[in-house]
Amino acid sequence: MEIISIIGILIALAIVVMGSLKGLNLIILSSVAAFVVAATGGVGLINGYTTYLGGVASSITSMFPIFLGGQLLGCFLEATGLTESIANAIIKKFGTKMIVIAVFLVSWILVFCGINVFVIIFTVYPLACAFFKVGDIPRSLIPACVLGACVSEQVLPGVTTTANLLSTEAFGVPAAAGPVTGVCLSVFLLVANGFYLYRQGEIARKKGEHFTPLPGENFEVDLNKKGLPHPLLILPPIASVLIALNVFKIPGYASLYIGALVSMVMFWKRLGGAKAVIAVLNKAAKSSQSVIATCAIIGFSSIVTAVPGYNLLLSGLEKASGGNPYIFAFVAVAAIAAVTGSATGGVKFVLNSFSQKLLDMGGNPASLCRVICASSLTFDSLPHNSAVVLTLEACNVSHKEGYKHLFVTTVLNTTIATVIAILFSMVGIH
Repeated sequence: MEIISIIGILIALAIVVMGSLKGLNLIILSSVAAFVVAATGGVGLINGYTTYLGGVASSITSMFPIFLGGQLLGCFLEATGLTESIANAIIKKFGTKMIVIAVFLVSWILVFCGINVFVIIFTVYPLACAFFKVGDIPRSLIPACVLGACVSEQVLPGVTTTANLLSTEAFGVPAAAGPVTGVCLSVFLLVANGFYLYRQGEIARKKGEHFTPLPGENFEVDLNKKGLPHPLLILPPIASVLIALNVFKIPGYASLYIGALVSMVMFWKRLGGAKAVIAVLNKAAKSSQSVIATCAIIGFSSIVTAVPGYNLLLSGLEKASGGNPYIFAFVAVAAIAAVTGSATGGVKFVLNSFSQKLLDMGGNPASLCRVICASSLTFDSLPHNSAVVLTLEACNVSHKEGYKHLFVTTVLNTTIATVIAILFSMVGIH
């Protein structure tokens, strides 16, 4: 029965992968996959699907507040004009000689401030195009400037990224657990990705590659635009989030709510009063509904853990990792993230399925958090990942033109960073 069950799990995973590549919604795919696992696992279709639905419901309960908090903070900061103000200030500071690095750092700072990656894309893209045109650098580097910056920030300890909040809460440690490892990983990725992107810009110039405007594109960006708030006004809302989370140990979602509230109060007049604030709240609420698709694939883990094939899967992962909890965590998170195209999906799946197992294997909770955060940023960025697809589309760059740079910055370098995290964990560095 275990063999049939494990075959069913593998078929279900293949359905998710192939369906994702075809553009099918994860809600549909995860439901079909759950039925396949239930049918081959001997638990009955109805009982198995009920187990799956229970997993979806519990995931929404734990994750929806985080998604909503992040959207609230990001939408308020975007509506105030702070995202554009910060981007303008950094581009002006670096000028045209360090264009690629300037765009990369703009993206990093906006991610650190809690801005949604898709908001960052649409904020940075016109600025990047304007300056890439001046420097005659091909647009194929723009997606990697954005997502390469995102991954280098998301391994930091003490931040409100979903992976950090989920893993630290699961293992009962502070959000800033594993500070040495987290900071080292972030510095490594910041330097490695920044250097790679800068070098690729120089290589493109030497090869005679050019920036080619598309029909209808106008890149006359006003860096001295009047009426924008001072970029340093970002500090109070972001500081309130970090202090609430790391000093007062307030839950991550509540810390994000506090940051959003501070932003709303600070910029009430700039936002335009009650009607405008209501519009921002509605936008954030609508955007937060994306949690359902993520939780649908996470709920899949609940039916997987309920069938006989799970024990065989567990045994296989343990053998593949050589009994090392950190390698086990990396393999498990990276594999699920690759299948689902979702870093959050990989993290939550593994925490639901293997968190106690990882502790029983001798894993240090703080080290496990850093390894899991880094692992979630590796194979989730394969070509079918939604962030990869949407970023390339938003920047008008094809997979053929831009994915090679994304692969280096979001798959290769993040995998190296995860190996560093594992080595640190094995020698007792947290």
